[in-house]
Amino acid sequence: MAFLKKEPIPTLRADANLTDRITDLLVAEITGGQYAVGEVLPPEQVIADRLNVSRTVLREAVSRLKAEGLVQSKQGVGLTVMMTTRPSVLRMVAAEEGDTEQVLRIVELRRGFEIEAATLAAQRRTDEDLAAMRAALTAMEQAIADGDVAAGVDADLGFHRAVALATKNEHYLNFFDFLAGLLAENLRVSRSRSAKLAGRASQAQREHETLFKAIEAGDPEAARDHARTHVEHTEARLRSTQAAEWN
Repeated sequence: MAFLKKEPIPTLRADANLTDRITDLLVAEITGGQYAVGEVLPPEQVIADRLNVSRTVLREAVSRLKAEGLVQSKQGVGLTVMMTTRPSVLRMVAAEEGDTEQVLRIVELRRGFEIEAATLAAQRRTDEDLAAMRAALTAMEQAIADGDVAAGVDADLGFHRAVALATKNEHYLNFFDFLAGLLAENLRVSRSRSAKLAGRASQAQREHETLFKAIEAGDPEAARDHARTHVEHTEARLRSTQAAEWN
């Protein structure tokens, strides 16, 4: 097939399963003998153009490939093939749009992960890690000011990915990418629906700022407490959004 090395494939229909289908196409390409371990894929914008999809859809698909260990972003190199066979590892399916209960179950799983990641990040973070977190917080603040829900979700996930990276444990980063692939679109839908509920985004922003300060201060206990509070409040916000839709 090698569509990434040749001409663009026909336009794909933008429906609810687009990210899943793009993921399957990329997996088939990488595991189909067209690439060798260590080979670098085309830049994300090139891939998005050849697949006729948005960068947002492509990023979600790539995050799933990262979670499975098929590819890895290497600084100064690009998206690199790490294995050419799909591993037999944990598989979970993203919640269908509107399935808030399934999203909440994923958030419950995220709770323990985020708490431990924040604790380790407070102990191991570098100046570079803190700069990445600060950049994500700035992007979140701008997204709130612009009323840009999609950009806000991307920045939110970017912050938590920077925390996972700061653990200096590649398994935390890989698991975060796995969870992000399951959560990203659902968070966008949920936040779009709750955008009119006053103060939601600002409250989440304050929680991120507080967590950042604890990590910056190198205080693992405070980071643990603030991470727990943030995830619990995230769950509460999702539940209240669901209740508002039903009323």
